[in-house]
Amino acid sequence: MIDFIKIWSYINSEEVSLLKNSFDFMGSYNVTTGESISRNRSGKEVKPYIEAEAKGMKIKLYTNGRCEIAGSIHKYFNDGKHNFNYFGRKELSHAIVELNKHLNINISEFRLSNIEIGVNITPPVDSDIIINNAFMYKNKVFENKFHSDEGNYKQAGLTEYMVKLYNKRKHYTNQGYVIDNETLRFELKYTVMRSINDLGVVYVKDLEKGLESFKKPLLNAWNNVLLYDHTIDYYLPEKTRLEYSNPNYWISLKQTNQRTFKKHFNNLRKLNQIHSKGIYLQTQEAIANMLDRIIQDK
Repeated sequence: MIDFIKIWSYINSEEVSLLKNSFDFMGSYNVTTGESISRNRSGKEVKPYIEAEAKGMKIKLYTNGRCEIAGSIHKYFNDGKHNFNYFGRKELSHAIVELNKHLNINISEFRLSNIEIGVNITPPVDSDIIINNAFMYKNKVFENKFHSDEGNYKQAGLTEYMVKLYNKRKHYTNQGYVIDNETLRFELKYTVMRSINDLGVVYVKDLEKGLESFKKPLLNAWNNVLLYDHTIDYYLPEKTRLEYSNPNYWISLKQTNQRTFKKHFNNLRKLNQIHSKGIYLQTQEAIANMLDRIIQDK
């Protein structure tokens, strides 16, 4: 369920020494003066730090004792290689224990500042069909994105979090992995932690017990995805089919008339439920079943 995390804490001098003795840290320096760089390329002042890596987890140490760790805890569990397989409660617990040992410090009291929660599911149809027909999330348009570590995906961004859809199987088979089942990733990435903190998840030590509380926001998020189920084409008049299957129609409708948008959104939802082959509902069920599996996996 949990993938990327960014955590931080102030650590003491002994812990700093343990980290420095365990990893090869690198710093950023001005090649002319040899001084630590205190400004980024945009000219903004930044605090100097040194950086190391542990199976894809980036570790930053600042001169004031602040330690930041960021990366995919799921990939860390797989030696930093991939995150397409099952990652439940036991796998999360094991990864945190191993990371503690690897770093030689206790990260349980580190505070979360970013987190990705989501599920890898076997969808009812090819992942790309779902991804390509996901037009909007609430009032935000799904945009096509690319990241060297994640491949192609769709993302809709809100103030505190982003909603993301990936074709995990395609991304990793392109890297040479053999994946038997179609694998769709549905994910929320929180960059502001207010709502996650409200669930009682503040520190690394809260992650395991917090898994149950992540089910509701994930299911609510899927419920707000505007998905066009192409299997309703047969039941629609040509004009309606051409409009409903066109993402620009929904974008224009949203911008010009919120009330009419909501009316047609609800109509599409009804059509998806009654006249389609159930791609939307089957995907929702797959998400719910995977969440239950993870939560009940003691």
